[in-house]
Amino acid sequence: MKTCAKNQGPKTKGRRQASGFLFTASASPSSVIHHASCRPRSGYILFELVLAITLFSIAVLGLAKALNQSLDTANLLKRDQIVRVGMRNFFEEIRRKPLKEMSTSYMDPTYGITYTSTTEPVSLRTTSGSTLSDLYNLTIKATSEFNGMPEEATLSVYVYKPAQP
Repeated sequence: MKTCAKNQGPKTKGRRQASGFLFTASASPSSVIHHASCRPRSGYILFELVLAITLFSIAVLGLAKALNQSLDTANLLKRDQIVRVGMRNFFEEIRRKPLKEMSTSYMDPTYGITYTSTTEPVSLRTTSGSTLSDLYNLTIKATSEFNGMPEEATLSVYVYKPAQP
């Protein structure tokens, strides 16, 4: 008599089911049969729900961390681009000035970057043995601070400035 009354259909005539117990027409305490397989498995559903929510939460946290890292990387690349463009602009302004005015400094108030330029003479020899004159090494340093960390970028270029009378 190990059958479930729910699944029996018409065979359960004369029997009555109440909360997981099967009673026959002559229901006495000794004839009550307990059917564990017929009870709903609500504990397992709750466990599966908690497990699904936990896995979903871990996935969302992983995606949030990846998004945060990509934003940090984008900010760093944007900052590097700003420094490169600023150094290029500063170089274009400085190289057109006379030699005496090439060593200077400029502070960009928008981004907090300081550009400093220095010049020093360079003597290069050609393959024929003659020395090239009026060549100078123009060095531009960009100093800034990003996330509390000081950063420095350097640009070094040879510039030809003939002697001016």
